[in-house]
Amino acid sequence: MDELSQVYFENIKGQFGESLDLTDDFSVEWVEISHFYHYPFYVYAYAFGQLLVLSLYQQYLQEGESFKPRYLEILAAGGSDSPVNILDRAGIDIRSADFWQGGFDVLEKALERLEAIEIVT
Repeated sequence: MDELSQVYFENIKGQFGESLDLTDDFSVEWVEISHFYHYPFYVYAYAFGQLLVLSLYQQYLQEGESFKPRYLEILAAGGSDSPVNILDRAGIDIRSADFWQGGFDVLEKALERLEAIEIVT
């Protein structure tokens, strides 16, 4: 097994643990996952989307019901334009550090709740 296949195989074994019986064939599975090598940095779109949603959720928490029409406007736009233009039309400035900080604040509170859970053994 070459080094890349070995690293990939160790990663998926770590993800699935003992829930799956992974044979050595899985070490080369990465070859057929085209977005690994045809779309460099594609994973950043997921991080952007997740933080965007958390930041929008924080805005909803701050504004309440008055935020809903703007949110529906964002959803209705779908992929018709760039995120910055869609959000601009909804009155949301994603160039603002405060907007993004709202998403990080939501994430921080979630982590605090998770860390506060007592594990009973």
